[in-house]
Amino acid sequence: MAKYTVKLSKAPKGHEVPPLLADVGAWIGKQPHGTLGWFDALVAEPIPKEWNPEKADRLRRDAFAFLHLPDGSLLALVNPGADAPRAVALLGSEGEARTVANSLEEFLAQWSQGETEIGELDDEEGASGREALAAWLKAKKVKAPKSKDFDFAAWLDGDAVPPPTASAHPAAVHTFTPTEVMKKLGPKARQLASVLGRRADDPEVIAYVTGVLGKKVPASTSENTDSVNVEAAKHGVEIVFSHDILNDAFLPIPKTAKTFIPYVASAWMRSKMGEEILGVPWKVKAEAEVTKLLGPPTGRRASFADEDALTVAYWDFALDTEGHVWLELEFDESLSVTVAVEGGGALERYPDVTTGLFVGYAATRGLLDTSRFPSHQALLTAVAARKAKGSEFVKQALPRGLWDTHLREAPGLRELAWKWFHNMDGLWITADLKKTFGKRAGPYGHDAPKLDDDTWDAVDKAAPLLDKRFAAWLVK
Repeated sequence: MAKYTVKLSKAPKGHEVPPLLADVGAWIGKQPHGTLGWFDALVAEPIPKEWNPEKADRLRRDAFAFLHLPDGSLLALVNPGADAPRAVALLGSEGEARTVANSLEEFLAQWSQGETEIGELDDEEGASGREALAAWLKAKKVKAPKSKDFDFAAWLDGDAVPPPTASAHPAAVHTFTPTEVMKKLGPKARQLASVLGRRADDPEVIAYVTGVLGKKVPASTSENTDSVNVEAAKHGVEIVFSHDILNDAFLPIPKTAKTFIPYVASAWMRSKMGEEILGVPWKVKAEAEVTKLLGPPTGRRASFADEDALTVAYWDFALDTEGHVWLELEFDESLSVTVAVEGGGALERYPDVTTGLFVGYAATRGLLDTSRFPSHQALLTAVAARKAKGSEFVKQALPRGLWDTHLREAPGLRELAWKWFHNMDGLWITADLKKTFGKRAGPYGHDAPKLDDDTWDAVDKAAPLLDKRFAAWLVK
């Protein structure tokens, strides 16, 4: 049987291969391929400049790669400075950058336990190899040194920036006041729900994730990695940390120019939690059983976004009196349970002239939820009266883009808008506007509408076709 390839005899210029890496590499080189996960080789080599041309010099000076993953991602040893041990970092194939472990010793311990959060190394088929690695580490008396948490993404980005003050950041002073439904949850589910919406550096979040789940709290998220999942399978919990919650009460909190302090955005609860949720058994077999316990469903949705049939029943319950955190039970052949901070979906994250045209049209047709814009009512009124353009409103009131929750909560409206903006189910804003205005080469090589300005003449030209798309929800 083939073995892993190991080439650790020489480090890139300016670096040294740590003795522990050389020793474990010699051992790994004797193991059958696949028994420790899906990678081909341990090789000490410079980090490719192409991974991040802007940071290439710093990366090559302070880090080197030692493991290739099948998707093109790399693991690297990074020198954080200040006498800290070399950390292990992931350099993702799509530009992701995150700390895997604060030291090589810690990484090897995680690897032996299947808890690196890297699927190729934590694969179930590698269980026997990981047991052997754990035995090797124990025989060699390898223990992780105590060290501060290293934030590779922030280190890579550079100097920190001061976060917004509490007065400028409503979420920083958000008070979680539980509802009666929250009080009915079991202690484990209630403890998990109580950290939703909190920042990753909140002491309660740190205590729960590290103390209860035995996991690490992600130090940051970034423009390339806007969310990080932390799974504690033994506890029946998987948490999503993200800075990108599309809710005006949860603004992104910058840590550096391109990294952020994330929030606890959502979480899945599973049967291994050991508690029923609101009395519903985890092995419930039919929707009628859930209905008997919880009453009629809150609503129904399609199984997939590109389907029209509303076949999946769900039950929603607010867990805090401000309505920021919600519990949802869904039944689609089996039960799934989530808790999440309420947030919208991005219709257009990076608005352009076509977004301005749609907003102008939507303002005159009563499609917008006007209550969402308390600080811009005068401008919204001016747009609705055709005295200001939609692009003016987009610039001032939609700094994080247009969301589905900016539209009225009318049955089917947000769902249709989602499909229309995302080229699904035969609907696409770009195709409709090309049909109306003609087409030309866009900035990224794709055809785009011949539209330079969202004038009211342009809105009027597009209105007949848009009226057909949104006929069921128009308020004239």
